[in-house]
Amino acid sequence: MIKGSDDQELEMFVAEYLDDNEKHRAIVYPVPRQENEEKMNSGDIRKQHQYRHEKWQFLSAAVKKHAKDSDRFITYWDNAQRLHLLTGRTAIPEQPSEKAYADAEEKVLWRKVGGGFSQEDQLRIFAQCLIGKAADAKSCLRPLYTDAGDNYILMSADDLAHIQEISRLTGEGLPLETRLFSTDSDLHGQIRQVREWAREGEGTGSYMLQPIDEHFVRAWRIIDPAFEDSLLASLLPFTTAAEKEFTDLKLVFQSDWGGYLSLYQVVN
Repeated sequence: MIKGSDDQELEMFVAEYLDDNEKHRAIVYPVPRQENEEKMNSGDIRKQHQYRHEKWQFLSAAVKKHAKDSDRFITYWDNAQRLHLLTGRTAIPEQPSEKAYADAEEKVLWRKVGGGFSQEDQLRIFAQCLIGKAADAKSCLRPLYTDAGDNYILMSADDLAHIQEISRLTGEGLPLETRLFSTDSDLHGQIRQVREWAREGEGTGSYMLQPIDEHFVRAWRIIDPAFEDSLLASLLPFTTAAEKEFTDLKLVFQSDWGGYLSLYQVVN
């Protein structure tokens, strides 16, 4: 449990392990222990960890079955670390970038969590491609490819937690807004509320849902029509993404839970 200067607490589990005698770290989602149900329900161990743990297990099984050791996965750094922990596959970038954080306290925290900062420009390149046109993704990502095998792009709905970092790395604000909605109402009523909000004001009507826990869902909406064609909005489960067809990218895996994890192969 990490407490910030504003007394807000952040629950985070970081695994440390050795691979070929080299130290690695990865943020993980442990399965809640079952022997103390009352304590688990109190929030000390949150149920969403179990949801995420299961989806990552399904993804790792698919990767182990279909991908070669020589293949490369391009994704955000925390996804890259989890993928390496679960599959041993090469994923980049493996560490955060110092340029993504605005103040000293953030830098100290994420340097520790990420196992240091990357000295390469991989994360900035990836961030720039995410806000660029999906049609340009293949050429934009070329500096990150491996020639030894196939290249994949791994996206998670949780990547939107990094929008401020992506904004700092690219020098551009992202036209996205977010709001929490209660899941206590009926499903149809909840979807209606989200759709209405997605169209309000500057909203384009395009939205995606990100499950938080059994009580709340986080909705994201796009407020610039041009951003609907970005790589980020096209590969994440926004409602307009279902209309997209790619010639350079092939969807090879997508988890349930609203398309929480998606894996795309770059077509040669």
